[in-house]
Amino acid sequence: MEHNSFGFMNSFTLKMIAIITMVIDHVGYIIFPELTILRYIGRVSFPIFCFLIVEGFFHTRSHLNYLIRLIVFALLSEVPFDLAFHNTPFYWESQNVFVTLALGLFAIFCLEELNNRKIFILPLILIGVFALLSHCDYGIGGVLLICIFYLTKQTPWVRFFLVASVLYIFYNTTELYGLIAMIPITFYDGKRGPAAKMIFYWFYPLHLLLLFAIHYFLL
Repeated sequence: MEHNSFGFMNSFTLKMIAIITMVIDHVGYIIFPELTILRYIGRVSFPIFCFLIVEGFFHTRSHLNYLIRLIVFALLSEVPFDLAFHNTPFYWESQNVFVTLALGLFAIFCLEELNNRKIFILPLILIGVFALLSHCDYGIGGVLLICIFYLTKQTPWVRFFLVASVLYIFYNTTELYGLIAMIPITFYDGKRGPAAKMIFYWFYPLHLLLLFAIHYFLL
């Protein structure tokens, strides 16, 4: 478990920051594409979610149940995701962010086994291939970000440079605004805060359906 003695942000606070900035990003993409400032603000959300996936790995009682939960909501979210971003219920060229988070969590499992001197190189390679072929949100770069947060849990001072490198190499310069997320992450206190584990799981598909409805019926 990672914590900062000067921290004042718990897991719940980080999750709320990520959710709010995610909504701002999606509103900008779906409803107000001309307001690029909304997309800049939205870059903050994904690095925080990557960080929280790693924290969840260290806190959960069952790694398998955690992975299954992500997979279930990846399935539940795909139609809302396709409707909101592609205006069709089935769009096979792009997959929602839960797919990325599930792949990242599975990659952490493999890295953990590598630490235990077991051979899990092949699954890691297959995860990367699947991330590329599935066109999941943020792609293989998103999976790498989750791995970076796991690998730098004891050396957070290295984290900024590795995260910046992935954002710069895999995405356009707009994604570098995601480095702002490192500020609240730095002040994480290692505590859970109010119990609201399922908020994001249900919020993600429901807010996408709402944004699709606003765009389709009102705009």
